[in-house]
Order: sequence, then C-alpha cells, then structure tokens
Amino acid sequence: MHVTRDLDVAVPPEKLWATLWDVSRMVTCLPGCAEAREVEPHRRYAAKMTQRMGPITLSVPLDVTISNVVPSSSLALEAKGRDPILGAHVAMTVTLDVTERAGGSRLHVEADGKILGKLGALGHGMIQRKGEELIDEFGARLRRVVEG
Repeated sequence: MHVTRDLDVAVPPEKLWATLWDVSRMVTCLPGCAEAREVEPHRRYAAKMTQRMGPITLSVPLDVTISNVVPSSSLALEAKGRDPILGAHVAMTVTLDVTERAGGSRLHVEADGKILGKLGALGHGMIQRKGEELIDEFGARLRRVVEG
C-alpha cells in the first residue's frame, strides 16, 4: 500500500508542527487509534490500532519509532506490530513534511504499508482503498484539531 496526500490547514507551520508531536491530540486524529503513549520523548511510542477490513477486525499493538527528524519541517516514522489473534503482521513507514503556504501550512503525507497474514490475503486493492480512506480521515480530523 502506498498513499500520498497533501493536506492544507489554516494555521502557521509552527502550530501544525507542535500538534504533530502532541500525542493526545494525535490520538484523536488517527482513525482506529485506541491509545498511544510516549515511551522515549520524540523517539519511541507505543500505540494500539483497531481497524475493520471486510469481514476481519485487526487489532494491533504498534511499536512506533521516529527514524528521522528535520526540526520544524519533516519527520519520518516506522510502525510495526502483530495482531496476536489473527497473526497478521503490520509494517508502515510514514513521512510528514510541513511547509508554509499562503494562509497557513501544507502537510505532505507519504505512507507505505505492508500487511502479511490472513488480512494480507484480502488483496492489495482492498488494503490500498482502506489506506487511502484512513489518510483522508486523518486529514479531516487533523484540520478540525488544529483549526479548532
């Protein structure tokens, strides 16, 4: 799965950047994120994601590692986990780039993901559509949170 989106928000880049690091606010932006906590500030996080895909519900504890940061403008993360019931393995890389634009900021989101196991057998098309839906919903929720 590969999803790329540009999300425009009506706040300055500094405010958007600060929101990306606010764990409690990001939980409300991420569809299916039941909980998240900081393990090591600005480096490691633990989260639990639950998503329904077709007839299957995936519930995955994720280890999230920040793999690269360019202060105030870019961060990259890797998230990995395994659903203990389904045995499905999930691995994602996400890059978030913040730039200034007239009237606010733009967040460029690039996400690549792999799902292995029973859920992966549903097919690339279904997984791709779900990924696109999740990123679009993330964008809508992020706008509501930052623009308040």
